[in-house]
Amino acid sequence: MATRAIHLTLEALLSASQARCRDRHTIDVIGVPGLVLMEHAGRAVADVVMATLARHRGSTGSVVVVCGGGNNGGDGYVCARHLLARNVDVTVNATVDPASLTGDAATAAALFASAAKHLGHPGVVVGDVPARVSQATPTVIVDALFGSGLARPLDEGATAVVVAIETVRARGASVIAIDVPSGLPCDGQQPGGACVGADVTVTFGGHKIAHHSEPGRARCGDVVDVDIGFIPPADEQLEVWRLTGLALPGTDPTAHKGRFGHTAIIAGSVGMGGAATLAATAALRAGAGLVTLIGDVDVARPVELMARSAASVTAPGLDALVVGPGLVSSADVDDATLALVRRLRADADASEGCLWTVADAGALGVLGKGDADVWTPHPGEAARVLQTTTAAVQADRLAAARALVDLLGGVVVLKGHAPIVASSTGLVIVPGDAPALAVAGSGDVLAGVIGAGLGGAFGPGTVASVVMAAVWLHQQAGRGQARGLLASELAGRVRGAVEACRDV
Repeated sequence: MATRAIHLTLEALLSASQARCRDRHTIDVIGVPGLVLMEHAGRAVADVVMATLARHRGSTGSVVVVCGGGNNGGDGYVCARHLLARNVDVTVNATVDPASLTGDAATAAALFASAAKHLGHPGVVVGDVPARVSQATPTVIVDALFGSGLARPLDEGATAVVVAIETVRARGASVIAIDVPSGLPCDGQQPGGACVGADVTVTFGGHKIAHHSEPGRARCGDVVDVDIGFIPPADEQLEVWRLTGLALPGTDPTAHKGRFGHTAIIAGSVGMGGAATLAATAALRAGAGLVTLIGDVDVARPVELMARSAASVTAPGLDALVVGPGLVSSADVDDATLALVRRLRADADASEGCLWTVADAGALGVLGKGDADVWTPHPGEAARVLQTTTAAVQADRLAAARALVDLLGGVVVLKGHAPIVASSTGLVIVPGDAPALAVAGSGDVLAGVIGAGLGGAFGPGTVASVVMAAVWLHQQAGRGQARGLLASELAGRVRGAVEACRDV
């Protein structure tokens, strides 16, 4: 049966504490021995190593496993034992003497030592790990140094090991990280120091926040999630998800333009009319039934766009309002813009209607809580709203998104390589990988697509679901395109992105 409303496919992303709770619940409550989980994890990593070796045609097929002192290191010992059993040339470099290990990691190291002795392998190499690793020439190097629980910057010794791993990677070796690359905070923050860059990250029982947020996404490579038998607690509270798919209602051949809403765009300042025109064009391409530009636009506009003066426009008949593209702040402009938005929203309320409002760009410094339903700052604008620095926003984007929701209310889109859609119910990371969107006017296009969606172009859905759909469509429109794509060309590609998501 065809979709009748916006349908989003979401996947939960785990924080370090949530991953730890799943692990402890499975061991302490369900009764699965920790060593069983470690065995499943290490074997899964060995499988990925074998697949990676198979892709390196003509190589010697050697592997270096770098093991730390915790359970991540234990996973590495299990991986190395399985590689030995498969006749792989594997070297284990340990930053901690296996004799000092405890718990499951100690058992895993002992099992590796027993297998190595049986097979005539030299076993574990301990000490001077940075020098030994940096001089190695493996096909694959396995990062089993630290796992998802690390919440501090690496110390000097661990940093030297990470630098050595990066040196080997620069020579062409593939790096496979266990759970998360060492040095990368699991909860989405920027690394406080050195961090491994992985080609593949093998994780267990659910993707972690760091795998898909900025800047972790670029450090994790391809993420392979392996089910090793974790059973989450029944009262698990999830807050962060990633959007993995979108289905929009199929096209109704009997529909008319009134079904898809009337979106209005407030024109920006003199000399900046192109921004509002981009937003309006994108709204049309996204499927809005009617689009009106409010105010004077000093550039050529598509003939399909209607135009009204600020004095003559009224709220009845409008479904969504976009304000901010091309708006350059000044006392007169700010006052006039705020007065117009508040008048139109009050008129809509008085007529028992609803005027969904998107605040973008210049409007972020003009409107306040209650003046808009959706806010779309880029990191610099978010920093100004939060009275901090762009670097601070980027250092912990999820925390910044939460703070913006607390301050502004409604739904916030924190733009970037991997945009975050945040509301009082949680945070959703939308996959990026569209560098062509890094161009002037791209944000105006997004504002117009959101406005069209809020007006009804996508079909029924909550404000948050409409915004997530719009951000997904915006990313899809830019994906696969080379740098140099014009924002006007991006607006034209929105239609194809919408149609690709139609459930026909």
